Amino acid sequence: MRLVAMAGRLLAVGAILLVPAAQTRAAEVMRFLTNIAPPYQEMVGETLDGTSTRAFNCVMDRMNHRYEVALAPWLRAREQVRQGLADGVFSIAPDIGTAPLDGKFSLPLALERWVWVTSAAGGTLPAELRTGQSVAAVLGSNQLKWLSVQNANVDGAARSATQLLRMLVGGRVRAVLMDEAELQVAWREAGIAPASLNVAFQRYMPLSVYFSNAFLVRHPGFLERFNAQVPNCAAANMSLSPAERRTALSVARQVRDQLLGDPALLPALQDSWRLNGAKPVHQIMAEDRRFQENRRSRDEVLVTMVRDHSLSAAFARVRQANGDRVSEILLFDAAGVAVASDPLSSDLWQADERKFAMTIPNGPDRVFIDTISFDQSTSQFSVQVSFTIAGEQPGAVLGALTVGLNIEKTLNGS
Repeated sequence: MRLVAMAGRLLAVGAILLVPAAQTRAAEVMRFLTNIAPPYQEMVGETLDGTSTRAFNCVMDRMNHRYEVALAPWLRAREQVRQGLADGVFSIAPDIGTAPLDGKFSLPLALERWVWVTSAAGGTLPAELRTGQSVAAVLGSNQLKWLSVQNANVDGAARSATQLLRMLVGGRVRAVLMDEAELQVAWREAGIAPASLNVAFQRYMPLSVYFSNAFLVRHPGFLERFNAQVPNCAAANMSLSPAERRTALSVARQVRDQLLGDPALLPALQDSWRLNGAKPVHQIMAEDRRFQENRRSRDEVLVTMVRDHSLSAAFARVRQANGDRVSEILLFDAAGVAVASDPLSSDLWQADERKFAMTIPNGPDRVFIDTISFDQSTSQFSVQVSFTIAGEQPGAVLGALTVGLNIEKTLNGS
C-alpha cells in the first residue's frame, strides 16, 4: 500500500515525500532520503520511480516495514544521516579513498557503468590514457576522485555530463570518464551524434543504501536481512548488457574448450555421476553439511576428494594462465555434486543454485550467464558462466562446468 504524506509533513521536509508502507505491527516509520539521478531515481508524474527506487521498495516491502522517502540534495542527505535525522540514503556509491565512519553500505541496488569517451576522429582509446593524456570528469563526482587517486592527468572538470561532452568535442581534453547512463542523456542534450564518439568500459561502481550506525544499532540484524532480499529485488539491475554478455561468453568458452581438451575430465565426471546419481537427495544434503562444517580440514574425505583432485590442480593452472580474468572454475556432476574446483568451492552440493537449475535439468548444450555479484570484502564484481557437459547417449547430461569471471577485468581487457 502506498500513501501520500500529509501536507504539513511535506512542507516540513521541503521535498516531495512518498510513503510506501506494508501491513506491519511495527510502530516506527523508517525515514530515508534520496535525490533525483536518472535512471536510478527519477520522477514519473508525481511518483518517485527509477531502477534503484524499485529495488529499494521491493526489499522494504518484502521485509514488511513501514517507511517514507524524501528528496534532498546529496550533501544534505549524507549530513542528515550522520546526525541521525534520517535512517539512510540511497542509492549512492562509496566515496573513493574514504572509509565510511558513520554508517554501512548495503549490497548494491544497481550499478553505474563507468566508461571512457573519446572522439571517434581521435581513434580508439589508448592504453596510456590515464597516465599521459589529458582527461576530465564531472565536478565533485566519484569519477573525478578516482582519476585523482589514479594520478591521472586531469585537465579540468565540468558542472554536468552535457558540458563534459562539449569539452571533449571541443578538443579541450583527450577523453572523459562518466557513467554510461549519463552518457545516454548527455549526448542528446549536447546535440552530439553517438557515432562521433568512442566508448570503452573502465569499471563498475555499486549504488547502495547507506544506513546510519544509529539506525543499525536500534535494529540489530536489519542490514543482514536487507542484504538477503537484495538479490531477489535487484537482479534486473545487475544483469550484463548484450555486449558484455558476448564478451563474457567468449572468454568463458575459451576456458571451457581448453578444459574439455583434458582427457581426464569426462571420465572423472562419468565416475562421479555413476556414484552420486544413485544416492538419495537426503544423503547428498547430509554430505554437503559435513563438507561445509569441515571445509578447512585436511583430513575430511569429502573435502580432500575435491580439493586434491588432479582436475582441481589443472583448473588452477588454467586460472593462472588467464591472469586475473578467471576467478573460479567448478566442475559438478548431474546430481549437483562438486567433482573438482579451484579455488575450493564453498559447498559440495550445487543443486540448490541457479547454475544447476538453469543447466542440468534443461538438457545438453545449455549455457547460463548469471547476474553480476559483488563481494563487499574484496570489492570484486564477478559473473558465473555455466555450460552443460553432454554424455555419450543422445540427450544425456553428465554434469556442468562453471567459469567464474572477474567481470571488470574481463571487459576492460586486463
